[in-house]
Amino acid sequence: MSETVLKMDVVDEAIASREADAWVIGVHAGSEAQAALTLCPEGVQHAVRHALKAGWMRGDTGESLFLPISKDDQPPVARVLLVGLGKRDALTAESFRALGATVVKTCEKSGVNRAIALLSLDTWPLLSSRRVMEAMAEGAWLGNYRFERLQSVSKKETPRHRLKRLDFALPGNKIKGARKRLDQVERITRGVALARDLANLPGNLLTPDILAKKARELAERLPIKTTILSGPVLAQKGMNGILAVGQGSANPPCLIVLEYRKGGDRPTLAVVGKAVTFDSGGISLKPGAKMEEMKFDMSGGAAVFGFLHAIAEMKLPINVVGIVPAAENLPSGTAQRPGDVIKTAKGLFVEVINTDAEGRLILADALHHAASFDPDVIIDLATLTGACVIALGSHATGLMGNNLPLQKKLRQAGEKCGERVWPLPLFAEYQEQIKSVVADIKNVGGREAGTITAACFLSRFVDETRAWAHLDIAGTAYDLSGTRAHVPKGAVGIGVRLLCRYALAERK
Repeated sequence: MSETVLKMDVVDEAIASREADAWVIGVHAGSEAQAALTLCPEGVQHAVRHALKAGWMRGDTGESLFLPISKDDQPPVARVLLVGLGKRDALTAESFRALGATVVKTCEKSGVNRAIALLSLDTWPLLSSRRVMEAMAEGAWLGNYRFERLQSVSKKETPRHRLKRLDFALPGNKIKGARKRLDQVERITRGVALARDLANLPGNLLTPDILAKKARELAERLPIKTTILSGPVLAQKGMNGILAVGQGSANPPCLIVLEYRKGGDRPTLAVVGKAVTFDSGGISLKPGAKMEEMKFDMSGGAAVFGFLHAIAEMKLPINVVGIVPAAENLPSGTAQRPGDVIKTAKGLFVEVINTDAEGRLILADALHHAASFDPDVIIDLATLTGACVIALGSHATGLMGNNLPLQKKLRQAGEKCGERVWPLPLFAEYQEQIKSVVADIKNVGGREAGTITAACFLSRFVDETRAWAHLDIAGTAYDLSGTRAHVPKGAVGIGVRLLCRYALAERK
């Protein structure tokens, strides 16, 4: 996993004697500096106010300005980094996540090793100072992520400067609580980094067998039990959905089970993540353009790994079973064909209309297997349908399921952590679209409501007595635009923070 190079801490707001390369001070729209500016020596305050009065900075979102400080003022810093906050009443936690990442990137470009962000004395309309600190730290760690392991030695000969430390100034009576939350944020973002690392690996370096090996490595370092089901065992258990998807590849499929049990007699949460380590579409071959992006088709499984890693590091008193069906979907003489009928582990017969609708086939067996652990709640994550990208774009994950209270909790968790989800209906009429003439059901229901009919398919493999939620992350799993400071190009690690926020709320 990518190591967290950046260290953070919370310091007392009486920082005038603390040395750093730079202080970070926010500027609201209209060139209004944070009230925390008054914590600085008078000479620094004068320099900042002079710069703002001169119009050097307006306070627009994403704006930044390094202001050198005269030695005559004898400050403990050589410069102040002014960062634009935008309109005061428009600030959200997501604004501060982006701000945290912007601070890191700006400091790195200017050779700053240590910075202190001033947060106290300010009143934020929608957030407490602790929440602002938490969001900034989260964004800073997320934006600090780099996936560089596959770069050549020559490219590393001129290493990029890295910010080594970012501290947050808060009142002394808030430091203990803030440090506890900061520690949680670090462990969660380490889980995100693991998920990103896995999803960013190309198909030749992350086959189902290699993913299983990484599960064993996770179990060696953390209190997680790992079980790998493959070959004859999958066949014995009737997991023909997983076997059918993987039968066209030289790299055989498997089912990875990760168990974290530190909750005593508390109920069990099962999280299921689709992990098609590379998806060519099989016989129903995808277009060649952008097919390289199909290495991200295991992002649901990556999220399960990252989530288990985070809760184990946080030592949460909960019970979680992570289930990751892993397969490689390739065309060959042994690949499944359109028109094939397979018998799933649940006993339902499925007609394969399109071999590129493979994710639901492996999830069918995985969801059925999840029930064997008697969970109260099952949540699955999958880059399942292009239709979800059309419906919601890249700004929200599709949410469907059989339990409205569970959906409400996931929506609340998503709003708090910035990984928003949006509900779509599962009306009974949609089930008609997946009826098969020759089998019980078929694996696609036509062009209309593709995201919903895919969820309808999955619903056939979940016991109705259990609360179940399906998260279609096809539009949110990866981002190649580079437009968000805290989301480097590539895998987003979506779902890790959402599941952690949900688990932390349920723990109470």
